[in-house]
Amino acid sequence: MGHRIEIMSGEHGRQRARHLLDTVWSAEVLAALPWKEVVWANAHSRILVFDGRDDVIAHAALHLRDATLDAGPVRICGVGDVATHPDCRGQGLAGELMRRAVTEMRDTHGVDFGLLFCEPRYAPLYKKLGWRAFDGEVHAEQPRQGRIRFGVIDPFVFDLMMAPRVGMLDLCGLPW
Repeated sequence: MGHRIEIMSGEHGRQRARHLLDTVWSAEVLAALPWKEVVWANAHSRILVFDGRDDVIAHAALHLRDATLDAGPVRICGVGDVATHPDCRGQGLAGELMRRAVTEMRDTHGVDFGLLFCEPRYAPLYKKLGWRAFDGEVHAEQPRQGRIRFGVIDPFVFDLMMAPRVGMLDLCGLPW
């Protein structure tokens, strides 16, 4: 059975992906994650993969952001909430999602670079897809704490107009 990819607005896409996201990040799973207390930003848009029955089987959220790198303005696109239904893993859907995300960043939004955060166990996948570790400091907002150094999970960048590996990156808002 084939699948199709669609890009939807953030809220509409979240509603369509709700079942998948609840399946992948159940309350039990979330309770054990190092980022369980983080307040996340709402997505600008979402990339959804549908199966032949019109069920969402994979998802990635895109977050457009005006941020700063070493106090200079940058326009970035964050990728978050990358999820594949457990029954559909190993079929290349995450790679397909990430390639589509890069196309959107580059061709539709013209951002300086892409940024995602991931747990160490997923780093090999993202490295294989061209993402590179960002070894600088990342700062973000959290409602109760204000501006914080965000180091709960590792940052990776995708080079577009810029290829930052170090520096001080301020997300100027909530992380994704």
